[in-house]
Amino acid sequence: MYFSFSWLWWVAAVVPQVAAFPLNDFSEAATTNYSAIYSPCLSKGAHIYYPYQANYNTSVLQRASTWDSPTFAVTVKPACNSDVQCVVKQSNKNNIKFFATGGGHGAEPGFATVQNAANIDLSGFTQNVLDTAANRLTVGPGVSFVDFETNLYNAGKLVPVGNIYCVNMIGATIGAGIGPYQGLHGLVIDALRSVTLITAAGDIVTASSSQNSDLFWAVKGAGANFGIITSATYEIFDAPNAGNLVEADFVYPPTANVSVFKLLQSMDKTYPKEMGMTIVLGYNHTINSSTLGVTFSYFGTPAQAKPVVDQFVALKPVRWQNQTIPWSQLSQKQGFGASGPAACIRQLWNNHYSVGTKQTDPATYTSVFNSFNAWAKGKTWYNGNIAIQRFNTNVTLSVPTEQQGVYPGREIGTIIVINNFYDGPAHDEAVYQFSRPIRSQLAATSGFSNLTTYINYAFGDEGPNVWYGQSHLPRLVATKKKWDPQYKFGPGNPIPTSA
Repeated sequence: MYFSFSWLWWVAAVVPQVAAFPLNDFSEAATTNYSAIYSPCLSKGAHIYYPYQANYNTSVLQRASTWDSPTFAVTVKPACNSDVQCVVKQSNKNNIKFFATGGGHGAEPGFATVQNAANIDLSGFTQNVLDTAANRLTVGPGVSFVDFETNLYNAGKLVPVGNIYCVNMIGATIGAGIGPYQGLHGLVIDALRSVTLITAAGDIVTASSSQNSDLFWAVKGAGANFGIITSATYEIFDAPNAGNLVEADFVYPPTANVSVFKLLQSMDKTYPKEMGMTIVLGYNHTINSSTLGVTFSYFGTPAQAKPVVDQFVALKPVRWQNQTIPWSQLSQKQGFGASGPAACIRQLWNNHYSVGTKQTDPATYTSVFNSFNAWAKGKTWYNGNIAIQRFNTNVTLSVPTEQQGVYPGREIGTIIVINNFYDGPAHDEAVYQFSRPIRSQLAATSGFSNLTTYINYAFGDEGPNVWYGQSHLPRLVATKKKWDPQYKFGPGNPIPTSA
């Protein structure tokens, strides 16, 4: 969530235009006295904001995507757990729909069903505690990867994180949390040890393997459906190679695409656990040409990474570099230092389709590359791309079944994401009509019998069997009915009422 999930490649040379579409509803705030409802039980540190206020957009965390986004009649910025309880309980009492915003990176069509809601802006929950003696990191929902990575590096420690530095840790976690270090220590949920959560009834509970273990299981992959997480604690690990890794970037001529895809295929059985990689296919409207880039990290010495670097150099990039950097700087320096900032722009009109695979089919990838280029050419209103993210799955698959949580995609070695950035709803249908066949084409040669994906990269039309796994649904439905029987949470990827 992602959403370390929205990649703009450095060779695109074009930043998508901000789509200024309404995010909030003014009329509801004019007819309901939210201050009278919430203020009596809020702490002095909490704040209430209305969309009509001049400082609203600068005081309230703005969503990364304005596509099919929720609208808010009021935003409450709580300062503590009791404030969150206050908003939940008072909203329930007054029949007000509420919606919690952590990092604001999610983009699902189900969010559009949330209108005139009370927004609980959690950006003030910036707890960030590193306990090296206990090998634990505790963060709040207002903490992004970049907020703690340097502290961990300086302590010689590491925790699984996503690719984009501005994504908040907890938001990525509740979908499972894929990233460049999962070959070493698994998914982000595999490092999760406990959460503090406000339930639909407004109760504060702790969930872990020993407390409310059914809830803890559900949080690991379906957490957005079960409550508002105000704190999460993770196990941290000793960083290999003194915390330093090799980061490499390559730009190739479009004609090299077959060679790049064949090299990717050659790694299907031997992909190193120390490595995380992203290949990005784009179209640059400034130069009227398709683009092809590769960035990867290798947790080891330059000598250990050299065999992999040499394979990509042999494909004759038009530009490339490799450098040894602290792991804490990877998300800022990858893609020649441009991909991270580009992916952190907010209030864009964007959505994404994705496919998980466990094998590489170069013919399919080449066909998709050509189709994307033919479709994007001339569409200056479109600045999307296709990102291919690759991981080693050995540790992910070795986690004992009962500790795995809900996430059904542990066999996924590659996630392919169609990142659609464009100018607004007038082109929605054109983008959908292009993206869906591409998704189906990729799924057909994925190595899975059915569409498989990562929920934080899902479009939202895949259904609960894909998001959570068919075998998990009976237990998941039962857990939902226990903890959120009125379905207050989870509009983006809702759990069904029956298995």
